[in-house]
Amino acid sequence: MTEQPTNTKSLNRIAIACIGIMLLVSAVLYPSLPEILPRQWGIDGEVNSTWHKNYAVLVMPALAIGIYLLTYILPMVDPRRDSYEKFRPSYERVRIAVLVMMAGFHILTLTQYDNPQMLVKLILFGVSLLFVFIGNEMGRFRQTWFAGIRTPWTLADERVWKKTHRVGARWFVAVGLLNMALVFVLPMNAFFVVFMTSVIGVALGTSAYSYVLYRRWNG
Repeated sequence: MTEQPTNTKSLNRIAIACIGIMLLVSAVLYPSLPEILPRQWGIDGEVNSTWHKNYAVLVMPALAIGIYLLTYILPMVDPRRDSYEKFRPSYERVRIAVLVMMAGFHILTLTQYDNPQMLVKLILFGVSLLFVFIGNEMGRFRQTWFAGIRTPWTLADERVWKKTHRVGARWFVAVGLLNMALVFVLPMNAFFVVFMTSVIGVALGTSAYSYVLYRRWNG
């Protein structure tokens, strides 16, 4: 069933606002930032690599612009481009959610660079929250080559696609909520094991589930 129309222009304004906020934060904070900033942290909060602040203030906004443009173009070149109109509101909301997350991460990395352990936890919390959001939208996704759980079996059979996404949506939400609940409770080493195990488990589980469904329905 096709979703109700959404105000794409409003969502695009939100996306552009996110990118604008990222650039504004970069400009405001730039004079007060140290010359060298952390670029990557380990799960224990230790800095693994650094870079000059010129890169720190520009790379994430540039990446956000790239993702915004890429996700705008992909439906136009997808061989199943007509499918996007059946779940356009969900697709647009996920696009915005990704950009909002990136804006949040950009602000965090420029303001909490001297509090690395909390920074890592907040980033993982944000990723887990995105899992919940995507899970809430995933059940509406339709067959495309670029969006959704794309396995040979979901792409070959629309029934498998729909069932896999409905079940996968619940798994995404469950994994996101689990990790959101545990990130501030468990020691980081233990949480990282839970996080990676659950994420990999969902990826492998949905692939296996789509295969089982395909074999059941197609022999």
